[in-house]
Amino acid sequence: MSDTIAFALVSPDRSLFDEKVKEVTIPAENGEMQALLQHTPTIAKLGVGELSCTLTSGTRKRVVVTGGFVEVLPERVTVLVRTAELPEEIDTKRAEDALKRAEQMLLHPDEHTDIQRARMAFARASARLKAARHL
Repeated sequence: MSDTIAFALVSPDRSLFDEKVKEVTIPAENGEMQALLQHTPTIAKLGVGELSCTLTSGTRKRVVVTGGFVEVLPERVTVLVRTAELPEEIDTKRAEDALKRAEQMLLHPDEHTDIQRARMAFARASARLKAARHL
């Protein structure tokens, strides 16, 4: 029996993965989870963060995801995301600017500040920068 699990990652505009992998690490809304072959069936809401998988070659691939859902079955992981970015697609200057803006909104909120939105922007910019720096 193979020790690989089928993995599919799909956003509204493209399919990023559809292959066998050794494992998948997923940023679920309530914390990070790892899926391996024969994982207990699970459905979870995604948070914002870095999803990673280990290919059969041993290479680790990373993708920054924002929102969506994951279905984990004993032999398959399917991730449907609102947005997904590969590290090489990330504009680090833009991500740094977004991080600074979100940080300022959180440090100095006013009556118009949407704190939840600022937290999401901060998390997304942080994840984008972390992934881009792993290149």
